[in-house]
Amino acid sequence: MNIFFQWLPLIVFSSSAALIAGGYLPWRRAVFRAKLEGQIPETLRALADSVAGGMDLRSAFEVVASLGLRPMADVARRILALTAVGGMTVEEALWQVAEGTGSANFKRFALIVAEAARSGAKLPEVLGTAARTFATVVEFRRDIESQLRPYVALYYALIVTFVVLADVLVYFLLPQLAQLASRVSGPGITPAVINREDAIVVLYFSALAQALIGGLIIGRIVYFSPSAGLVHAGIASGAAGLALLLPLWARF
Repeated sequence: MNIFFQWLPLIVFSSSAALIAGGYLPWRRAVFRAKLEGQIPETLRALADSVAGGMDLRSAFEVVASLGLRPMADVARRILALTAVGGMTVEEALWQVAEGTGSANFKRFALIVAEAARSGAKLPEVLGTAARTFATVVEFRRDIESQLRPYVALYYALIVTFVVLADVLVYFLLPQLAQLASRVSGPGITPAVINREDAIVVLYFSALAQALIGGLIIGRIVYFSPSAGLVHAGIASGAAGLALLLPLWARF
């Protein structure tokens, strides 16, 4: 077990870095999708107002690109670039960009805009109705997120509680047990005493397992992607490892 302890700082750093690296892109995509979908109602209202004012769909997307809504403005610029350079229609460019976002709601947004434009329907009215519908969806999702946010705080609170109890065990209780064992030891009696280094290794790997399982659960319920929660697992496991080792490095 001591061999694990000798390499424990490297294990803590590498495992934390690996978890954060593995979860960063899924987490970033999840955050991007959430922001993008949250801006759909405002985008639809801007498109509806622009079209009602006599603009064509391409000019309406130019208005969206100028609003400064990120990441929606960046997406609108990509659509405009495809129409200018790629020779696509706005509807074709919109659908191609929607395919690349990985967002089901943005694909629905693209389908509504494209089909309404192609069918010759009253585009401002269709877009206005879609804006109200998406606003309801976004509001519902924000309500869910506000209800789930305490679970993230609870996750970190549980990790902190575990680490505090582990430090108390390693740096307060184990030394007292060792002193007690030395008093009762005698000829032919060798009390079993847990080695501090062994205890730190076992407790760290227990914290790592808890952080990993909890992170996957957080990713699933908050970001709708278990791998996105690996960022939280990496942060929590790294903090737990440092909290276990710092008192030892400080010659506690």
